[in-house]
Amino acid sequence: MLIAVLLAATSALAQSSSRARHGEFYLGPVFTAPKDYNFEGGSTAHTDTGNGLNLGFAYNFDAHWQAGIDFAWSEIDYSANVQPGPGNPNLAGRINGTIETGTVRFNGTWNVLAGNFTPFVTGGLGWTYIDTNIPAGLPESFCWYYPWYGSYCSTYVPTKSTTRFSYNAGLGLRLDVGKGVFRGMVNSQWADFGGSYGSSNFIQYRIDFGVKF
Repeated sequence: MLIAVLLAATSALAQSSSRARHGEFYLGPVFTAPKDYNFEGGSTAHTDTGNGLNLGFAYNFDAHWQAGIDFAWSEIDYSANVQPGPGNPNLAGRINGTIETGTVRFNGTWNVLAGNFTPFVTGGLGWTYIDTNIPAGLPESFCWYYPWYGSYCSTYVPTKSTTRFSYNAGLGLRLDVGKGVFRGMVNSQWADFGGSYGSSNFIQYRIDFGVKF
């Protein structure tokens, strides 16, 4: 009986999938691996494991080829040992903070097998917004009129942020069950920071839960 069930399951996974000429929507958690960084002047930083969310839309041209767009957000805690610049001997120290990132990328995916269960490879290009939450200026006050409560005032502190070109490559496994889509993948993303640091990559792990339509 057990052998019959295993054979049936294997046969179902080997069958050609129904994803061809279907769109799909998916979302799921993103986990960014910790990493150590070394910067010009001797400053160093360590990022902890980051958590975030990815959502996207894709279209399957056939059982193998897919193209889509992703919107990803992550939050990563970090600690840094800051070295002073010339003439500032008393500014060395340790700081802690949180980096927020947001990425928009266009990607292409190749599903190796035509069946419901298949490995896949993917790659994409896009832009990544990075906010270090490090103050970059004096607090700024602003006021506006709320529809029901009238005048409202608050204070905003500008922070050091940038938007950079980014690209990614990844691989994983995909399972189609009816209209459901389940994917697990490892993704390496690079961002071009420019200046003396250049490009840097970070490893992300994703679990996607989707539906075809």
